[in-house]
This record gives sequence, C-alpha cells and structure tokens, in this order.
Amino acid sequence: MTVQRTLAQDLADLWSQFDLDELASDAVKIVTAGTPTDWGLPSDVQSVVTPITLGGGIPDPLSLPREELTAAMARAVAGMDDTPLRYGGAFGFEPLREFLAERYTRDRGFPVTAENFLLTNGSAGAIDQVSAALLSAGDVVISEAPTFSGSIRTFRGHMAEIHTVPMDDHGMVVDELEPLIERLERAGKTVKIIYTISSFHNPMGVTLSADRREKLLRVAAERGIFIVDDDAYGDLWFQEPARPTSLSAMSECNGVITVGTFSKIVATGLRVGWIHTTPDILDRVVRVRFEMGNSPLLHAMLYEFAKDGGLDRHINHVRKIYERKANILTNSLREYCEPYLTFKKPNGGFFLWVDLAEGLQGGAVSRAAMEEGLIAPAGLSFFPDRKDTGDHIRLAYSWVQEDELVEAARRLARACERVANGSVR
Repeated sequence: MTVQRTLAQDLADLWSQFDLDELASDAVKIVTAGTPTDWGLPSDVQSVVTPITLGGGIPDPLSLPREELTAAMARAVAGMDDTPLRYGGAFGFEPLREFLAERYTRDRGFPVTAENFLLTNGSAGAIDQVSAALLSAGDVVISEAPTFSGSIRTFRGHMAEIHTVPMDDHGMVVDELEPLIERLERAGKTVKIIYTISSFHNPMGVTLSADRREKLLRVAAERGIFIVDDDAYGDLWFQEPARPTSLSAMSECNGVITVGTFSKIVATGLRVGWIHTTPDILDRVVRVRFEMGNSPLLHAMLYEFAKDGGLDRHINHVRKIYERKANILTNSLREYCEPYLTFKKPNGGFFLWVDLAEGLQGGAVSRAAMEEGLIAPAGLSFFPDRKDTGDHIRLAYSWVQEDELVEAARRLARACERVANGSVR
C-alpha cells in the first residue's frame, strides 16, 4: 500500500535544499551563537562540590523588594484609567520619564526634562536602539579593553568594526584615543561611537578620572563622534564622595548618550532601562524603533515603586550590602590568595578585577576553579579580540551570600596553587 506523503514532508524536502546561513542576514553570519555574556567556560569540567558562582552581575537575591513591587503593581493596575494596560508609545511612560529627569537634575547638577529620556528594554536594549540609529555597516565603534562582552556583541550585530583602547586603574587611557582615531580616519574608516563604562567599570571596577573625562569629551566633540556611556552601575557607589561628575552633566548632553537601567539597582528581570541624551538624538532613535515601545504596565509599577523616595531608600540599602560584600571578598582574598594575585579594591558596582601572578594563566586558573567549585570567568572573555593583555579573572560579588564569598576565596586559592604547581590537566 502506498503511503501518501504529507504537505509538511514535501515542504521539509524542499527546504532541505537551502542553506539557512545563506538565507540569513549578514549580521547572523558575523555574530556567533551563544549568550550575550559568553564567558568561554569549558563544558568538560565537573566540580566535586556545588559550585559558587562569581560570574554574573546580578543583584543580591535577598535584597529584591518583592513586597514593595507587588504593592506598586497593585496601585498601577488600580489606576483611574487604562493607561498602564494599553500601548505606551515609543518614548515610554511619561511619569517615569519625569521621575528620571527630576532625579538626574537633583543628583547630577544639570537640569533636564522628560524630553531627555526614552525608556527601553534594559540598558542592553538601549544600546541596541542607539546602534540602530547611528551605525551603518562598516562604521567603527571604539571600545575600552577589557569591556562588557554583551555590548560588543550588539555592536557587531549592527555590522560595526570594533577597535579598542586600553584601560588602567583610572579608566580608559584617553591619551591613546586620538592616535587611534587618526589611524582609522587615514584608513578611510568612519568612527561613530566611543563606548565607555565610565563609573564602576565592568569588568575592572574602576572609574574614569575627572581629567580623562574632560579630555574624552573634547576629543569626541572635535571629530563628531558620539560617546555612549554605559551607566548601569553609577548609582552603586560605596562611600562619600559619591560618583564623579557624569559625562552627561559635564557636556550638558552634547554628543553624550547615557544608557541606564533598573536591572542592577532593583532587579534584572524588570528589563526596563533608558536612553538619556538630547531630544534631537532621541528623535533619530525613535525613527528606527518598530516594536511599539515597552510595557507601560512595568513602567507604571516602577514609577509607583520609585516615587516618594522608594527608589532612593532601596538604593541606599543595597549600597551597604554591596560594600560589605566587596569588603568580605577583598579581605578573604588577602587572607587566602595573596601570593597568587593582586587587585584594586572597587569603590562601587559589582565587580573585582584580579591580576594573577606571573606564570598563572587566566584560562587555567578559571578551569581549575571550576573543578574546585568556583565559577570565575577568565579575563580574555572581556577583550573584544579575546586576547588578554595580562592574565586576569573577574569576580562578581553581588549575587552570592557573604559566607560563600569567604569559601570562594579558599577555592580560588586552591585553584591558583594547583596551577602554580602544574597539576591542572
């Protein structure tokens, strides 16, 4: 008896003749598979104990304001009209934008309004939106090295070339920026964006110094290059004096596009961030925004949570948590790991950048740490060319609990000792 083929089977045979990679966009061919924060950790390593993860920059789980957010959501839904439950428009929920403007004006000393803000799908979505508005295929983005790998992946997805300048304990080495731009321009390249994480850097934890901030602004303005300042951690300073004067305030937003997020100061699952810049730049961003905006319901919930001092109280609370964790981790590293590494203690944010002693390779230490039960990505994961100029690992202290930080230092010490003794396979 002849079995009749189904339409789906016929279509499967027809589609099997085509190469999906050839049908995909050029961006898909350039951007490799993986997560936006691909640390390159080996998949063949097994830990003998439950691992401690110092990998991701995620807020402390016990700090999450669950009750406050639940109450804020109830207030948002019970509002007088249906505003939170219908399309919100390209710029986002205006009361939340007004709140951000009032907060920026208060904290950064430069008066701005809601017209200077556009709400996005986290800071990652903000960088994607800015890239769509500014980058054409072949344009150049100059980034710090090391830097956040997720943003580099976004820029590459918009068909940009990535070139880098180094970092030190005072942030981007701005003196190396001008010669690089001149070389690129002589080669016929168009530099569109300088990408920086100016405060409490990911992965290095350092902050761009005041004199370098001024020079960066001048170099970029003289050449018509936008600065994209990824300010995800700017509110998470530990001690007075607080954050340095922001690039946006120093420039009064001229040529500076700041991206921010509630992900690090409240919760990553909220997926609400913003672009802060001049209205004429935001107009260009909106022209290439096609997804009908983000959730007005989440925006309204965050507004209800944040207003009347709610956000300030929460940030003041979590600052103390992260400062205490940073102290515990750095003290533990000094106690258990000092022969094998050095570091600069951060003044804010989520991250500690570790300089390994001579002879200790970051990839080997990361692998040995996994075997000991510690997830700690090697430094090369944060260099756009995947080449670490030294040997480093990055430790994120925000998510795990305090007692785990002490044990993490012990496990890292054992990993370093094994690598130093040549006993890592």
